[in-house]
Order: sequence, then C-alpha cells, then structure tokens
Amino acid sequence: MPRVKTPKQLLPDPRLHYTEEDRRFATPEPVATYRAQRLQCQTLAELGCGAGFQTIAFAKTCQQVYAVEKDPHKIEHAKYNAQVLGLKNITFICGDALDPSVVTQLKSCEMVFCDTERLPGETRRTLDTLQPDPRQVLSTYLAITQNIAIEVPPHLSETLLDCEREYLSLNGKLNRLTLYFGRLKQTEKSVVLLPENERLIYTAKKPVTVPHFPPEAKYLYEINPAVVLAGLYGELDYAFFIHQEKPYAFSKDLKPSLFLRAYRILTTCVVDPLVIQKTLQQMGTGKVLLRYKIDPQVYWKERKQYEQGLSGGRKIHLFVFDQAVLCEEVDGG
Repeated sequence: MPRVKTPKQLLPDPRLHYTEEDRRFATPEPVATYRAQRLQCQTLAELGCGAGFQTIAFAKTCQQVYAVEKDPHKIEHAKYNAQVLGLKNITFICGDALDPSVVTQLKSCEMVFCDTERLPGETRRTLDTLQPDPRQVLSTYLAITQNIAIEVPPHLSETLLDCEREYLSLNGKLNRLTLYFGRLKQTEKSVVLLPENERLIYTAKKPVTVPHFPPEAKYLYEINPAVVLAGLYGELDYAFFIHQEKPYAFSKDLKPSLFLRAYRILTTCVVDPLVIQKTLQQMGTGKVLLRYKIDPQVYWKERKQYEQGLSGGRKIHLFVFDQAVLCEEVDGG
C-alpha cells in the first residue's frame, strides 16, 4: 500500500497509510479537530471521508461515526488508519452518499457532514460543479436531520441557501468554507482563526472608509484573507481604505488584533523606483518585501532591483498606494 511521510499539519503518526493525492486533499489536523468539536454529537454521518483524517477527529468527539466513501481505495486507507489508532466506533460504508441503500443506513444520525469534491482548474466555483451537489445532499438528508454541514470551496459564488457561511483561516491563510444548516447555523457569516480559535461574527456593521491613504496614519494593517472574503472587516474597530479591490486598515495608535497583521509606518515617498531605492538606502535596509499587487513571475526580479546596492540590516515592507509606504512589521502584530 502506498505511503508518504505524514506532514505535521495532518496526524504525526508514521503508521498511517495514504497516497499523495489523499495527502493533498486531506483536512489538516487543527481544522479537523475544530470541526469535530463544533459537530460533537452522539451519532454523525460523514459523506466523502477520503483517507479518514476528518473521520478520526469525529471519532474522538462522537459516540458513533458512519463514514461514507465511494472510492474503494480511499476507504481502505481510512479503515486501516482507524484500526492503527484503535478507533472502534466508526462504521465504514463504501458507496455513493446519495444512493438510497446508503441513505437508509444513516437514518439514526443526528448530524451529517459532507466534504464535496471540486473540478480542478475552475476559475469560478459554483454549486453546479460540486460532487455531490449540496442541494441534492440537502434534499436527501433533511428527511433525517436538519443539522447538516457541507464543506465547499472558499471562493464559491454567493448562494441563496439558508445557512451560516463559516470561513476558516489556518496559520493566517484562507483554508476552508463550511456551510452550516439547521440549529448549527449561529449567524449569517463568520470567520474562525486557527490555531488561535478566535471567531468573528457578522453584525451588519458598516466599515468606515476613506478614499485615499491617510497621511496621519502611524500603523498599517493587512487584513486576514478569510475576513476579506467573508466581507466582515467592518466588524473590526478600525478605519479602512480600499486599494485595488482590497481593504487595508490603519490607525494613529497601535491596536493589535489577531485578525490583522500590523506594520509600523516609518516613512512615505513618491511612487518612483529611484526615489524608493534611495529612501531604502538611507534607512539602512537590507531586505525589501513587496506588499503590493504584483505578478508572481516578476516578483523576484522587481525585488532584486530594489535590493541592489543595499547593505543594511533592516527588513522593510513596501506598500504602494497613491504613495509608497515603507514599514516594519510589528512583532506579534
């Protein structure tokens, strides 16, 4: 059976079996643990269990787990992994989650969790291309329970489904979007940061925005991408300006937040490469991190141009708006 080294974000147990494809699509351990805690119940059905990483977490918070997977190779990995870990409260079912013969076996479940599959290379995510279709999952399983959670691509276009859209951020990066139905729905939208386990919920608060970068600002903040995608930056107590369709926060005094990455503004100058490089030299800069929208293929070329001739020890973060803003990251910000 194929085996690859288990990355730390999954389960650090070398006995586990899975393929490279399993690893690529597996749920990271902090996400699996958080989700298992939120869906804790007596009996849970997991649709699309893959190699079983989320299943393992569910088995630790639920008395009985039914794990459904249509790929016989993946479910064999899941069975093996559960056996290795000594988990005996999982019933594995190989079959289509929408097949009536499978659904019948899940009639005692209090909650249903479904991990949908996506088509690779899509530029726009919609319900129509997900497998299984979340609407079909709802129509099939609402007869069993109202409490259903469905994982979908984070950039899924807005739906008319009555649910909570929970955006998960792992280590500062957008990771998951889960739709919660029934009594699992707690708000319209939310953002959860992991491993910090901090939550931001929708309050319909409108953000205070300005048309240009304010010259009086002393601190600049990058907003967690999950907060931006959820449109919840207005729930943060900051002022904002929008640049290239992306919001940034600013303040006169330092106001740390786990949802923001803080930078101390050192100086500003006109947006001219020669002026920027001269300013960097005067500041004793050694490294320049470009914090503006740039084609990844030219990032290093442009960065090396700014760093040419620099010999200092400072690491400067360069933002470009209607003026260049040179910053240092605030520790822990």
